[in-house]
Amino acid sequence: MTSLTQALQVRGEELLLHADRAVLWPRLRTVIVADTHFGKSGYFGRHGIAIPAGTDEADRARLQRLLSDSRASRLVILGDFLHSPSIEGSEDSERLKAWVAAVGSRVEMHVVAGNHDRGGIWTPPEALHWWSESWRDPPFRFVHEAPTPPSGDPDAPFTLSGHLHPVVRLRNGPKSTMRVPIFWQRPAGLVLPSFGSFTGGFAVRAVAGDRLFAVAPGSSVVPLEGLGAVRGA
Repeated sequence: MTSLTQALQVRGEELLLHADRAVLWPRLRTVIVADTHFGKSGYFGRHGIAIPAGTDEADRARLQRLLSDSRASRLVILGDFLHSPSIEGSEDSERLKAWVAAVGSRVEMHVVAGNHDRGGIWTPPEALHWWSESWRDPPFRFVHEAPTPPSGDPDAPFTLSGHLHPVVRLRNGPKSTMRVPIFWQRPAGLVLPSFGSFTGGFAVRAVAGDRLFAVAPGSSVVPLEGLGAVRGA
């Protein structure tokens, strides 16, 4: 049996891992995603590398559906909001600012800057709450890159992060495998899969105390209890 969401109990709060590579925090009507990488297709196009056009619009439409379906009042993006920050005045930039203004008129938006967001000339719209390092809303701490090693202090905030784009390879028959994005739960934090389309992935090697949840986009989140089925990428 599969489910669109998988529930986690963390520090007295319920989090729902959503098959659209997002986390829902129902009590505070919050949608959390990581690594949207808006502007990637434009950036690659300017550098002579062709990838399908329209990925930004499709990803923003997915995110809008999530916000609407979950009746969210808040959106948190865990870094790499942009693929390249140096797009001030471009068509991509203007479309993104218009989208932020529209969404920001309905929900509270928070972005924790990631490594792709830093060092550029893009000015965040006023509708965004922009955090340079981290943002806390107890019992959670929102960051782009999780601390290494994660804290073992039970009183420390539980960290939600992105950056790694975690994936695993699962056996798909005797001679083939398939790569799937995952949520990677560790004792002191949760690493989210990348929300953006056409992003790479980091092959996770789980250790004792970790839990992995595989994502079948738009359909299911499945716990991987038998780690013997997991292979490196």
